[in-house]
Amino acid sequence: MIRYPLEYNQILNHSKYNTFGLVRKHKDGSPKFHKGWDLQQPMGTPVYAVAPGEIVGVQYNDVGNYGKTINLKFEHNGKTYWAFYAHLNSIWVSTGDRITDTRYGIGTVGDTGNAKGIADSKVHLHFEFRNRQLGGNGTSDRIAPVELLGEPPYDCIYYIED
Repeated sequence: MIRYPLEYNQILNHSKYNTFGLVRKHKDGSPKFHKGWDLQQPMGTPVYAVAPGEIVGVQYNDVGNYGKTINLKFEHNGKTYWAFYAHLNSIWVSTGDRITDTRYGIGTVGDTGNAKGIADSKVHLHFEFRNRQLGGNGTSDRIAPVELLGEPPYDCIYYIED
């Protein structure tokens, strides 16, 4: 079973602009691809593994567009996926850690990377599903979160453990 990455999940500003796909625009007005969901929550909100699996990558330093990140490898319905968490404030796991229980946090929501210094009301978790560990600049290695989680949570969805 796959769970949401937060206890309360809501798309930033309830806006399609913060979902997956050709939802943004370049300066010239041409479509721009957004590779995940931006889930709005206050700084320090716990982040959870979406499924049991293995932590295969951690970026502890606030560098690049994504800042502090976690990459989780997991299996679902016979396929391998990677869940990618970005803009984190703190990280509570290390590469190689096995996640067996998704009720325990792996880090916290933050404003690192290109989210540095955003307004408190816009702090969010950037969350992606991938079909390989390291995402490239294109879109072929990203998976629409709707395929595994359903429609974007424009209004708050509370995750309840079964």
